[in-house]
Amino acid sequence: MNLNISILGALVPVLFVILTGFVLRWFQFPGDEFWSRAERLTYFVLFPCLLFQKTATASLGSQSVSLMIIVLITAVFIMAGLLLFIKKWWSSGGPAFTSFFQGSIRFNTYVGLAATFALFGDSGLTIAAIAISVLIPLLNILCVAVLILFNDKNMGSLQTIARELVKNPLIIACTSGIILNYSGIALNSVVEETLLIFGRAALPIGLLSVGAAIDVAAARTSGKTVAFSSVLKLIVFPLLMWTLCKLLNLDPQLSAVAILFAALPGSPAAYILSRQLGGDSPLIAGIITVQIVAAMITFPLVVALLAM
Repeated sequence: MNLNISILGALVPVLFVILTGFVLRWFQFPGDEFWSRAERLTYFVLFPCLLFQKTATASLGSQSVSLMIIVLITAVFIMAGLLLFIKKWWSSGGPAFTSFFQGSIRFNTYVGLAATFALFGDSGLTIAAIAISVLIPLLNILCVAVLILFNDKNMGSLQTIARELVKNPLIIACTSGIILNYSGIALNSVVEETLLIFGRAALPIGLLSVGAAIDVAAARTSGKTVAFSSVLKLIVFPLLMWTLCKLLNLDPQLSAVAILFAALPGSPAAYILSRQLGGDSPLIAGIITVQIVAAMITFPLVVALLAM
């Protein structure tokens, strides 16, 4: 694949912004309250605006995009099947398994969007938004189901869980954008420009929040589970995605975006979900932290392989 810009030149700024968030949080600037509110602002407003605008204006009907969606769904189900197969030999308890599952399959959307934009520009960002519109609902459903099945608490009815999924702002944004796209109704230029402005703010604030969420203490108390989850997420998952892309002869740029998303570190949203549904929150915090640090090595290597 021929990339027109330097791989390191594209990814180093992304990593630098993440590290900046970590340093700012370390010095307690501008305060812990800011980071929790910044996360909520990004999750409930900025990020949904970006997803809605991209999915509403993307070319969803092409054969290549449909093939990419098949690859993404297939890879997720194979990975989920592998993780559930591992459960047969699991001895660390149900809540720990839910964190292991989330850490091995979920991805950090903010890092993915920023890296894709840095490498491929706006066309890559549009492809990434399509991928996210498929992956976010699918992964949320799988992870919620696993948390309900294997936690140590009675979390209520499936109707309650379905209600929580329907209220998810990212799922709402993706679904609304796709519906508008297929309806043939074009976005008003003023509305689209407003969404673009909000969307541009999602990536820098999201990346800073990722850095601020790095939990060194949780990473220190982790262990083999964290290492195993990190290997599966940062090495096995992208190799699986690469294999499927090659088997189905997927378009190079679509393949690149799919593989990059498979190679992303775990999502901070997994920690929030774990706290809400009775998972092992300290363990998932450790997994996410270790993966973010490890991905600074593995992610550029994956990108370099794509460029060969």
